Amino acid sequence: MFFRGQHGNNALSIMKETRNRLKEANRIVVKVGSRVLVDETGKPDHERIHSLVSGIAAAHEAGHEMILVSSGAIAAGIEALGLDTRPDTLPDLQMVAAVGQTRLMSLYSHLFEQKDILVGQILLTDDLLKIDERRTNSKNTLLNLIDHRIVPVINENDTVATEEITFGDNDLLASLVSTLIGADALVLLTTTDGLHNENGERVAFIEKVSEDILALDKGANGPLSTGGMKSKLMAAAKAAEADIPVVIADGKIDGIIQNILNGDDTGTLIVSR
Repeated sequence: MFFRGQHGNNALSIMKETRNRLKEANRIVVKVGSRVLVDETGKPDHERIHSLVSGIAAAHEAGHEMILVSSGAIAAGIEALGLDTRPDTLPDLQMVAAVGQTRLMSLYSHLFEQKDILVGQILLTDDLLKIDERRTNSKNTLLNLIDHRIVPVINENDTVATEEITFGDNDLLASLVSTLIGADALVLLTTTDGLHNENGERVAFIEKVSEDILALDKGANGPLSTGGMKSKLMAAAKAAEADIPVVIADGKIDGIIQNILNGDDTGTLIVSR
């Protein structure tokens, strides 16, 4: 176990206190990245998606308010169109996203329906969250879905985005949504067990995302994702500043959501102190 922060000897007690706080968290935003949702060929991994839905459904049935921010539309579109690689141009990416978003949402709707849970699709863009009226409308829609025990499934609206994956594989989007609706916790699911230090050790707890923390990111992204660890750390910092604890964890571990909500020492826990 390895810690990074300003409080030195207090790090362990702060981590334990925050892990216990996660046990009491009610409103949870879960963001899942593209690489979690696809197999080695880049096509949607239906078994992994089923496991993700099962974890969210279990938390929902336990009384938690669950919000899913999901990447994967472009990967689903690549599969549907029979493409070998991710397109390079923005118009092609928007086309692929338009095809893939319907596929992805249909899959989520089907899997959650098997758990007797309704879902509602929300597509957001950066300007929508910056304009007061649109921000208010988005917040009201999300809260109304939550109040009716409907799981919002959120993605960036890639079909009208003016830049490729503006939010950085939805990391920033998940952070903005968390603060928008007053979430109790943000879970960022990726393909590693959190941030690693210079020696390859998992960083269990970060008290504050600083420049030396950001420097630990190696900047290795896959062909289907644009975020990387730095994107997650920066998004986590914004949520933590709003007093929302963040966990970056391995989305390919079955039961990972339950482990986090049980207060287990898994992934990298980030707060702002």
